[in-house]
Amino acid sequence: MEVIGKSKAKAIVESHLNDSVLYFSDHVKILKHNPYCTSVSYLKDHGVYQWVFQVNDPRENPITAVFYVTQNEEHINSSGNTPAGPLSPEEPVPEGTVSGKCIRWVNSPTVPDVPRDEKHTFVGKADTRICLYHLDDQRTEVHFETDIVLDFELTFPLNMMPENILKFMTEAIMSKIMQQATESMLCQVQSDICCTAAELTASGSKA
Repeated sequence: MEVIGKSKAKAIVESHLNDSVLYFSDHVKILKHNPYCTSVSYLKDHGVYQWVFQVNDPRENPITAVFYVTQNEEHINSSGNTPAGPLSPEEPVPEGTVSGKCIRWVNSPTVPDVPRDEKHTFVGKADTRICLYHLDDQRTEVHFETDIVLDFELTFPLNMMPENILKFMTEAIMSKIMQQATESMLCQVQSDICCTAAELTASGSKA
């Protein structure tokens, strides 16, 4: 059964656009703030990042989701339009925005042949867009959107339920978990960037 989860959140960070792009380009630094992410690594031989997430099902059995993604960056044009993509290009941009950049984490077309625990482990597809917009006063507005797709194997007694009902329930639960994780992650990012900016200011004042 294929299910889709979606999340969308927005935040303003006290950081210049260039510094924000540098910060959000760091896979490990960003995803370490996700409470369900247990591992992020770059598989150099395959040229992809591997994400590992773990949650518990209603019976408290661990479910592991593995994603393989590549990263690229896209400029936002002077009209403030976001680059075309599978997420939400209609998302409104800050008024008067003339510059920005989108960092894309896109599902890899091939799944690397790497060892992994197959029990309760599912390989999913992920597509994340982090759109960063320049604001006045050395600030950046961040639009963070993620879509994921997982293909679950239904076991007894779940396979006794009508699939359309189970799919609806599962997608609602998955999207709720993703939304909470995304909002928590951005709160941590805001705190992290503030601390980093303070450290840089303190360091600069000593020079």
